[in-house]
Amino acid sequence: MLEQKKSLFSITIPIFLELLLVTVVGNIDTIMLGRFSDKAVGAVGGMSQVLLIQNTILSFICLGTTILMSQYVGAKNHKSTKEVIAASLVMNVVIGAVLGLIYLVAWEWILVKIKLPLSLREIGMNYFKLVGGLCIFQAISLTNGAILKSYGNTKPMLFVNVGVNLLNILGNGMFIFGWLGAPILGVTGVGLSTVFSRFIGAIISLLVMTNYCKFKIVEDLKKFTHEKVKQILSIGIPTAGEHLTWSLTQVIILAMVNTMGTIEITARTYLALISSFIMIFSIALGHGTAIQVGQLVGAGDKDRAYNQCMKSLTLSFIAAALVSVIVYFLRFQIMELFTKDMEVVKATAKVFPWLIFIETGRTFNIVVINALHAAGDIKFPMIMGCIVMLGVAAPLSWLLGIRMEWALVGVWIANGTDEWIRGFAMLWRWKTKKWMAKGFV
Repeated sequence: MLEQKKSLFSITIPIFLELLLVTVVGNIDTIMLGRFSDKAVGAVGGMSQVLLIQNTILSFICLGTTILMSQYVGAKNHKSTKEVIAASLVMNVVIGAVLGLIYLVAWEWILVKIKLPLSLREIGMNYFKLVGGLCIFQAISLTNGAILKSYGNTKPMLFVNVGVNLLNILGNGMFIFGWLGAPILGVTGVGLSTVFSRFIGAIISLLVMTNYCKFKIVEDLKKFTHEKVKQILSIGIPTAGEHLTWSLTQVIILAMVNTMGTIEITARTYLALISSFIMIFSIALGHGTAIQVGQLVGAGDKDRAYNQCMKSLTLSFIAAALVSVIVYFLRFQIMELFTKDMEVVKATAKVFPWLIFIETGRTFNIVVINALHAAGDIKFPMIMGCIVMLGVAAPLSWLLGIRMEWALVGVWIANGTDEWIRGFAMLWRWKTKKWMAKGFV
């Protein structure tokens, strides 16, 4: 049942479809807001990187859960899997509650520090407080998704997200355009819709997870052990250092972009969403590869784990290159979906050629880092990531984007350089096979 081995594609395709759905809905949200106001798009985009920090922090517990459970599933250790489930649920609920309190109390200080213009701050402050303050619902859903994926069972969360995101679209339409007689609340309405749909998603995902894993909330939460917390944190904290450094770097860069004006802020928001489309297959393949590598390492088949990562990397690189080139040639048609503001379109048009550069380099980090983590090699990606992101991406963004006045083009070149340097470092690490001496079971 739970230990049945699945092919890479049977694991990856549902993850891909789930990510595609989420990304499509994210773009539909932006299109809806774009029809309402480009300033509304800029407001949400100008604070988006700060809100993503909650996902980064929550995800380090989820990553530790997925890696640890994948290896226990491969080793057929049922007792330990339930202990990991209990530990991860408790930790992320507590972290979600604490983060929410921070967003609610310090929202104004945060938005001032990232240099978001006052006009955009006033538009988006309620959205920021809602989505940030109630991130506990996201914590529950992310944890349940990580648990299910560690078994290679990726379909349930796909179906959950279909319903949740359709509900989100309906809510957006109600509060942006007044569907069903609802009041038009703009960005605040989008925040309400997001929080409500996440609340429903948290409940349903918990029901699905407990049913599939035969996990009884009252009984099995008592299996919470500090030993499993330590194991999850031993994986999660180093990866959190890596992910938090990335988020910190992007917040620093976002603050730079926020000084460039509303046009550049809005353009960056649209470009980030387009990049998220290009990354979908690589991220899905990276997650699928991590699940298989974790199970293969847990079962002692490390040579197959090595070959699986290399095959996935090749496939991901080809896909990213192909999609990036297509997006470049269709850049004006794509931007017409988002905005009619020609100043915003011109600002994005300069950056599109550099999407090819950054997205192909990003595949190395998505696929190989996931594989290294799954194999138990945690510290090297963290150390290398922290050095290059803070040493290359941030200062080079300032040099090219601000000092040399290349604006968004400079920012994209800086981030692309960071991706390629880290990517080659990760590939070298995988090829050394030092990760074969590591593991958790």
